[in-house]
Amino acid sequence: MLIIRNLGCELSGRKVFNNISFSLKEGEVIAVTGSASSGKTILAYCLTGIIPYRINGEIYGEAILDGENILRRKPGELIDKIGFLMQNYEIQIFGLTVEEELRYALENIGLDEKEITKRINYVLNVMGLEGFRYYKTSQLSSGMKKKLILASLIALKPKVMILDDPLLNLDWIGVEKLKDAIQRLKREGISFIILTKCSKWLEDIIDKTISLDNNVLHSNSECDRDLLPYTNTRINTNSSSDPDNTLASMENTWFKYSDTDYVIKNISLVIKKRDIISLLGPNGSGKTTLIKLLTGLLKPSKGRVVLAGKDTRRYSASSLARHATIVFQNPDRYIVFDTIWDEVSFGCRNLGLPPENIENALRIVGLYEKRFEAPYKLSSSEKYKVGIASAIAIDPDILILDEPPIGCDPEIEKIIKSITEYMYRNNKAAIIVTHDTDLAVKLSNRVAILKNGILVADTKPEALYNDRLANEIGIRPVYNKKIVREEMIA
Repeated sequence: MLIIRNLGCELSGRKVFNNISFSLKEGEVIAVTGSASSGKTILAYCLTGIIPYRINGEIYGEAILDGENILRRKPGELIDKIGFLMQNYEIQIFGLTVEEELRYALENIGLDEKEITKRINYVLNVMGLEGFRYYKTSQLSSGMKKKLILASLIALKPKVMILDDPLLNLDWIGVEKLKDAIQRLKREGISFIILTKCSKWLEDIIDKTISLDNNVLHSNSECDRDLLPYTNTRINTNSSSDPDNTLASMENTWFKYSDTDYVIKNISLVIKKRDIISLLGPNGSGKTTLIKLLTGLLKPSKGRVVLAGKDTRRYSASSLARHATIVFQNPDRYIVFDTIWDEVSFGCRNLGLPPENIENALRIVGLYEKRFEAPYKLSSSEKYKVGIASAIAIDPDILILDEPPIGCDPEIEKIIKSITEYMYRNNKAAIIVTHDTDLAVKLSNRVAILKNGILVADTKPEALYNDRLANEIGIRPVYNKKIVREEMIA
């Protein structure tokens, strides 16, 4: 159905890839794997008209879909042929509510009201969004937004769907629903190209795998999740039991947005020095709301939050930033300066901190030699490092990483490991908001699990080996049961 012949692309005179050839049959799923800078996303841009119509670039070769070369077709001309879930999927949302978002494209292709309603009901069920039909899209978590975009693409029933890192930010329920949806759509003749660093959790739905790093066709190649070395030496990594070492606390905290039910329900939680906490829970369970409460970005509706001895209700978020800082999920949304140095130094300048903090932070994340380069030219992994460096430069007591884009990226996982060790050794704390239970077992000394706004577990990472617990709560089971937790040297 789709035949790629000798496809190549150049951007700004740089050859991204060359002479790529493969075919995609009706109802087939192909995984295109490769490193962060291998060109997977550029391949998608070529097939969807983003290159050359939105991003300047040179394309050569052919992409034949149902007898037609679709290269150089405008994106709008391909809407009923190729659906594309972008890596930065939040920019694909236009509707104010979930239903409006689903209606948007269906109305644009001229469907009647009966068919629109039928398709909306279908995709809400497929992606588990029935209870969110009238929610504002701005109130959805990142994982729920991804489910929404997937639902809107499925509703269009394109012949080919390209999914760029589809599991990123999805909870276990979302992963299972996505796989079920792909299997169902395969039977209806829809084909898929999945762009990913590895095929973890997708092995049973992928028909073949292409490695873009060397353009060699493989058959069901496996993903190696042992990205970092492990030790069997168990060193005590417990947080301090001294009450004077408390950095923050939530005391019978409740929170709701103005027009919703409570999304945080009576949570009490204490964060101490040397805590490395993985915060887990299904999409929509309240994880991002909780960390915004901890940092003072949101104020509790009932109960209280205390950070560095200060009731957050009485202080602005900016005055509390020195004590707890969040590195949010999508670094592109927060980069505003022309050089890495200026970007990382912004917080320090506002808080009157010394420039040595900036140099130290850049050296920790390995970007000091690139400090005068433009951040928008960096790879996605390097952009995330810029966000981490900006946070570290402020020297907070608590560093919060909101769903770091790890996937199977050893570079990002390595930097997360080094940062958590840095916080631990300096008597600080780190919170990793994640769906990756493997990561939680390796790097945490404590896990907190939310479900429906309730703290259902605050325990040791080893509890995650219990698959029944994971299934009951709706989090991903540990993929590699042989993992030994990486120990931090005090």
